[in-house]
Amino acid sequence: MPEVLLLRSSRHLGGIERQLLDHTLRLRAAGWQPYLLCLFRGPGEHPLVTAARQHELPALTLPDPQFWHGSAWRALRGLLRQRPHAILHSCDYRSDIMGGILRRGRRHVAESHGHTAEGWRMAAWNQLDGWVLRRLPAVVGVSADWAATLQRHGLAADRCYIIGNSRTILPSSPPPSPVSLPGAGPHLLYAGRLSPEKGLHVLLRSWPQIRHSFPGARLWIMGSPAPPGYARRLRPGLQQAGVHTIGYQPDIRPWLLAVDVVIVPSLRETWGMTAFEALCAGKRLIASAIGGLPELCRNAPHAHLIPAGDAAALAAGVRRVLRPDFPHGQQAGQQFCQQERFDPERRCQQWLAVYETITP
Repeated sequence: MPEVLLLRSSRHLGGIERQLLDHTLRLRAAGWQPYLLCLFRGPGEHPLVTAARQHELPALTLPDPQFWHGSAWRALRGLLRQRPHAILHSCDYRSDIMGGILRRGRRHVAESHGHTAEGWRMAAWNQLDGWVLRRLPAVVGVSADWAATLQRHGLAADRCYIIGNSRTILPSSPPPSPVSLPGAGPHLLYAGRLSPEKGLHVLLRSWPQIRHSFPGARLWIMGSPAPPGYARRLRPGLQQAGVHTIGYQPDIRPWLLAVDVVIVPSLRETWGMTAFEALCAGKRLIASAIGGLPELCRNAPHAHLIPAGDAAALAAGVRRVLRPDFPHGQQAGQQFCQQERFDPERRCQQWLAVYETITP
C-alpha cells in the first residue's frame, strides 16, 4: 500500500489539526497507509496524536524542545530512513524546513497556510521556508492568492497547487452555550493574533466613529497578548470606552453565538479562520478585501468586504451590516458551510491527485 508521512508542528488540537486528522482517516479508507508525526514543544503527547490513537491510527509525538535541538532532527531522520519510499506531507513552516533539509531526494509535498509577520525571527524562518518550498516537487497553497504569492517569490507554477480548507477545520462537538454579555450592544468581536498584519489598530482607530453611531456598542478583543512594541501602539485604543480585552479563549463558539458582528480587519490574510467560523455560524462579517478573504467570502451574502486599512470604511461597514435587512442567521451559515468547495472528501481527492503527480 502507498505510504504517506504527515508531519505537523504545533502545540494544540486546533482547526488545522482537526482537518489533518480527518484527512488521515480518509487516506486510510482510500487504501493508503498514513502515519502522523507531530513535532511538539510541550509535556507528554501531542493532542493530535492522542486523538489519532482513539481512531487506531499510527501516530507519534516527536519532542521538539527548540528548533535546532538535535533530538528532534535525529528522531525524524531515523523515521524517514525507516520508510524511504513514503511520501512526506509537511503542514507548516517548521515541518517544511526540517523535512526539506532531511528529505534527500524523497517525494515531499508541502501544505502551506501562509506566513505571519511577528518580528525579525519569524521573518527569518519565513525566508528559510520559502527557500525550501522553491525546491520541493509540489507545494499546495490554501488559497489562490497565497499560491500566486508563492509564485511571485520564485515557486514554479507547474509545481504549485491550490487546495482550500474543508469544514472539518471546525469543531465537531455540540456548540456550548453563548456567553452572557452586558448591555444592549451591539456587540462586536475581534478574534485573532494581536500582531500588526491582523489590523486591530485599524479597528481601534474606527471605534470613535462606531460609538458615535452606536453609543452602546462594545468591542470584545480575543487573542493572546500582543508583542511589546505593538502592545504599546495599541494601548491608547484599548483604553477607549466600550473596548474589552478577553485574552486567549480555547473555544470561540460561545462568543460567536453571543455577538452581533465579527470583524476581520487584516492587512494580510492567507485564508481567514475567524472569518470562516463566523460565516459558518451565520454571523454578520466585516472583512478586509485582501489576500484569501475575498475568495473565502464568495457566495456569502452575510459578509461585507472593505478596503484594507480603511478605518472610515470599517465604521461605515458596521452601520451597513447592522441594518435590519442585512442577511444573517443560522440558515445563511448552513448554506455557506455546506458549499461543495468545503467538502472534506473532495479535498481528500484533490490531495490524492497531488500525491499522484509526484509518484514515479
